[in-house]
Amino acid sequence: MRLFLLLTLFLLGGCQTDARPPTTLFDYRLYDPTGQALSIAQTARQLDTADVIMVGELHGHPGIHRFQAELLARLLRQPRPLALAMEQFSRDHQATLNAYLAGKLGEDAFIEQSHAWPGYRSDYRPLVELARQAQIPVLAANAPRHLVRCIASKGPAYLDQLPAEQRGWVAGQLTLSDDAYKTHFMATRHHGQAPTEFQFAAQTGWDDTMAESINRYLQAHPGHRVMLTVGRFHIGDGLGTARRLQQRAPGLKIVLIYPVTTGETPPRAPLWSLKVGSLPAARLDKEPLPSFRLGTPDC
Repeated sequence: MRLFLLLTLFLLGGCQTDARPPTTLFDYRLYDPTGQALSIAQTARQLDTADVIMVGELHGHPGIHRFQAELLARLLRQPRPLALAMEQFSRDHQATLNAYLAGKLGEDAFIEQSHAWPGYRSDYRPLVELARQAQIPVLAANAPRHLVRCIASKGPAYLDQLPAEQRGWVAGQLTLSDDAYKTHFMATRHHGQAPTEFQFAAQTGWDDTMAESINRYLQAHPGHRVMLTVGRFHIGDGLGTARRLQQRAPGLKIVLIYPVTTGETPPRAPLWSLKVGSLPAARLDKEPLPSFRLGTPDC
């Protein structure tokens, strides 16, 4: 089965070593920090010495998810041990993820019990199935959403009142200093509103937790490497999760692959650029923003 999956992905092709823009939403073009276009085979060879490969994504973009699966398939051919880390699963569901990988749960039960993202079957199933067939670990790297919402509502001090098990689902140390990432986040306006200090604490709670999850795994498994799937905001300009991990482990070689759609400015070196087609407009200019109500978190 593993050989079949790898062969299928290989036959699907991948990015071409030319500068033509993507022509469909399933296409992509990958460029290294020097602007050189690379095939998927060339990419895997260049990433051979990387300790951590963070593949940013626009959630739900088929070209990006195709690239993630094709890259993982190529990396699995190399002899260096590999783990897949995913923003899309949180630490409180690691046992459920492990049970599915071990064949102890069917997919329906796994999706329900792990609170898998709505697009799991179309976007992330290929990654998890490749990992399962290859018998590599999959790290549920993120912090639980309900705890992050409580940080946004009550502040980081909320974590101090949690039972030990739940406290362990979020990074032990949150980076709350006035660094470049905080400046960037505070300048954004989600649904027309400027973020608060508590909302930044929640944001970095995700980044610090993912960084800590990866660092813990690599400390426990010297010589291994990790591929992380994560929203592109978390690695933009080398900040977010990438910076949080580098602060914890300065010696790691981290490669950041940042997706851009047609017409967007490519990221600056040392980030790699993954060019994909533009998604349909979520709304037209005169259409209002959708209502945004999460309700009151049960803290």
